[in-house]
Amino acid sequence: MPMPEEEERRSATRLLRDENVVVKILAAPDRPELVGTEVECSTVDVSATGLRLLLETAIAAGSRLGLEVDVTEQGGRYFLGGEVMWSRETEAAGIYLIGVQLLEGNGFEMEGWSRLFL
Repeated sequence: MPMPEEEERRSATRLLRDENVVVKILAAPDRPELVGTEVECSTVDVSATGLRLLLETAIAAGSRLGLEVDVTEQGGRYFLGGEVMWSRETEAAGIYLIGVQLLEGNGFEMEGWSRLFL
């Protein structure tokens, strides 16, 4: 369950979605050995500006990610970039929940992604 202060920071409506995501760690200030690592995970919820992901790798706030999101319902894949805003271990040991803010940038498909939420 999200904490109240997380709810207040959300600028876009989130949709509960379970989509497959491949995360490539582009920068991890606290764990540089993770840079270049790819991790498969799934979404908990999505919005035009962010994702909440469930994964088996601890990725700290401040890390930069490349994201390949497979949106089965729309039959497409979106290549996005994001920054981890918060991270915490769930009650299930070794399973982590992270909040990712999506970033604009070359090669990122933010315009197409944003259209999913109109």
